[in-house]
Amino acid sequence: MSIAAGSKKAAIASSAPQGTVLKGINYMKEGKDPVALDDSEYPEWLWDLLDEKKQKQKSSKPSNRQYHRKQNRDAIRASNFMKDKKT
Repeated sequence: MSIAAGSKKAAIASSAPQGTVLKGINYMKEGKDPVALDDSEYPEWLWDLLDEKKQKQKSSKPSNRQYHRKQNRDAIRASNFMKDKKT
């Protein structure tokens, strides 16, 4: 039994209906504000960004670059905190 790709996105729907002008997103001087597309026209990975559970799983895998960067950053912060306490 296979799950259709469209049913996966049904749980998370776009907050802007199709055809809505998204004001304030344009950053180009001569550009126009973009228009919202239908949910099916956006890539699958975009909807994964909204799923907090998937994002936590992604960053907690030891083989993931983000995981190692976070671990290193936390270690540096802890080290810097201890250096500040000594002075």
